[in-house]
Amino acid sequence: MNTHGHRTRDVATQKVAEFTGEGAYHGSTRARRSPAVAPPPPPPEMSPRSLDRHLAEGRAAVADFDARFGNLYAVRARLAVPAPEAIRDDGVTFCWCPFAVAAREAGPLTRAVLAAAAPHLVGDRRFVYVDSKIQHFERGDLPVDSRLWHVDGSIVARGERVARLGHALVHDMAARLDPATPSPRYLAYQSSSHCATEFLDAPLTLRLPELVPDFDLLDARVREAAPTAVAQPAGTIVAFDGASLHRAVPATAAGWRLWLRVVETDREVVLDHAILDCYDTVFRPR
Repeated sequence: MNTHGHRTRDVATQKVAEFTGEGAYHGSTRARRSPAVAPPPPPPEMSPRSLDRHLAEGRAAVADFDARFGNLYAVRARLAVPAPEAIRDDGVTFCWCPFAVAAREAGPLTRAVLAAAAPHLVGDRRFVYVDSKIQHFERGDLPVDSRLWHVDGSIVARGERVARLGHALVHDMAARLDPATPSPRYLAYQSSSHCATEFLDAPLTLRLPELVPDFDLLDARVREAAPTAVAQPAGTIVAFDGASLHRAVPATAAGWRLWLRVVETDREVVLDHAILDCYDTVFRPR
């Protein structure tokens, strides 16, 4: 499956879908085609140990726990804010693309971002992947089909075991936040300030079930706590991890944005369906 794509962009051909809040590729409950080849066992980084324990003990109810989000958020680099035309014309976007391939195939702007990100990679994980999007927003558009507070690198389980709990999927929050569980590491860049991801930058502890079917309850608990959020500045590369709460927010103005994420992980990702189209789409509320 192709991990990168090139196309000419303009405002008239920007892909737009109705915003539903369902999540898109991001922890989606939509049905997925079964992979042609069974995936390998998950590495410790992605192992749903709380689910395993819950089923092994035959518990009827999912236990609650004190979920501590460390909320790592650190600006690693500040780059010049690019012109809108440079964003629009950069051309190539990526979906779980190996870093070396992305660096070779990238347009000028993305190549410069990857060069700036490279010194901040730790280099102790088996894989380094790149995701990116070039999108044109109208005021109110969102880059993903969700506005919920969430974490990246969520430990997601699907299948028969999860169906026994009455869900299509569960996020194993207790396993993800266990200090003994390795976390994926992320570097994220965004070119523009008119659709800036919001992060929390101070630790936050919430009472949550160990297993949640979606991020709705997590989002509600964060909103109840009312922490102060930080908007990622334009032209910056920030570091975060799998215990860092963040969310997409509606665009405050029209314009182009390049978003890019680099992840260091022990999880091998082999795409079995095309999601580049989803990466290109913006989501518009009614």
